Amino acid sequence: MSVRVLRSLMLACVLAGPAAATTDTTPESIGRALYLRYCGACHGPAGKGDGVAATFFTPKPPDLTQIAKRNHGTFPTMRVMRLIDGRDTLRAHGDPDMPVWGEVFREQAGWSLNQRAEVQGKIMLITDYLRSIQEH
Repeated sequence: MSVRVLRSLMLACVLAGPAAATTDTTPESIGRALYLRYCGACHGPAGKGDGVAATFFTPKPPDLTQIAKRNHGTFPTMRVMRLIDGRDTLRAHGDPDMPVWGEVFREQAGWSLNQRAEVQGKIMLITDYLRSIQEH
């Protein structure tokens, strides 16, 4: 199955579930809405690490617009998805302060095939949004 088809299927599952509160159903808009809902408080609305909760963290949440730059110009899609999911931990977070979103999304969705696709869809949409805000 191609990545494009997989993304379309996952987007359909996210749209069918209690996804982001937006009337714009483009993947970009949904990804941004999910990012703002789950990540914005810490990483900030523009991904600069300056969210309203950022002052409570040491070290400060990272600037997510610099992910590709920190990786020699390449956006590490799978690594970012694993970090959001919680399968990889990020030492920059110090103690495990970042929620394990994969677990949170799974709890919200349950475990049917459609619900598992919804979890992966949310993670993919957030990751795609992060890719779109990279500064060069």
